[in-house]
Amino acid sequence: MNRRNTVLALAALGVAPRAATAQERTVRVGALVGRRNSTFMPMLLKRLGELGYVEGRNLTVEYRSADGVLERFPALARELIDAKCDVIFAIGAPQAAQALVAAKSPIPVVIIANDYDPVKAGIVLNLRQPGGNLTGVFLSQIELSAKRLELMRAVLPAATRYLVLGDAFTKDQLDATRQAATRLRVEIVAETFVSPPYDIEAAIAKARTPRVEALIVLTSPQLFDLRARISELAMAQKLPASVGYAASGWGEAGFLIAYAAEQNKMSARAAEMAVSILKGAKPGDIPIEQATNYELMVNLKTARALGITVPQSVLLRADHVIE
Repeated sequence: MNRRNTVLALAALGVAPRAATAQERTVRVGALVGRRNSTFMPMLLKRLGELGYVEGRNLTVEYRSADGVLERFPALARELIDAKCDVIFAIGAPQAAQALVAAKSPIPVVIIANDYDPVKAGIVLNLRQPGGNLTGVFLSQIELSAKRLELMRAVLPAATRYLVLGDAFTKDQLDATRQAATRLRVEIVAETFVSPPYDIEAAIAKARTPRVEALIVLTSPQLFDLRARISELAMAQKLPASVGYAASGWGEAGFLIAYAAEQNKMSARAAEMAVSILKGAKPGDIPIEQATNYELMVNLKTARALGITVPQSVLLRADHVIE
């Protein structure tokens, strides 16, 4: 019996035929990331599954990680294009999206821009109508960098000198932190890593510099991977630290404050955009959306260990308090 007759027979029996959607074929998606085990991937895959695309059943995922080396992105982008993906997620650093745009491939791209503004990065001219074959979601880390310094000032009003850790992924964040420091009349000592492996021990040792009273870790895939070691060294130096990545992951590592966008919502929305594209929508017609939901984590266990009293005004704003 051919497909048409099968559908008619099922209809006559009152049984709805299986929709010609995700189940009809295996979809291949690419994931171009700055680090292995990206924290965006679990919710991305979960939401794709809820929408009918399940890895190992009718979804194949091609992963490519730059492992913190920005120069690897062009070659990795070409690998995903050659793999004939149906859609490619460019996650994290602007270099991922830039490499895909530069390749001039017609494959749709959905960005999860956790480290940059796609307009300022020159990836699109307009958020409302990105045009071409690219859409997605983004988080302005530049704005959040200043906010994190403000939060630390609220907790440590007497602190006037901060050690700031960054790398190749965080130039714009560092610039924003410097500007906020000038406005707040505090000083920063910046330690910027060029490429892996990062000498975290030497960087944290700068806390011994007279009057360095707190640590700010900028948002970077490589620094996230090193969170446990950074926390351990900071605690050894009795250095309160603020970070800007997935709040729960940083909080569990023992940092005093974490302030970041709700990554799960960003990932879920990116998955929904990809499914719209797979069903025929043009990516350039889908507005790029900015994250609007943020999480503040305060670790009172760490505060007690460091002899810090967190102001009630900060606690009232916290979404998560670790006792």
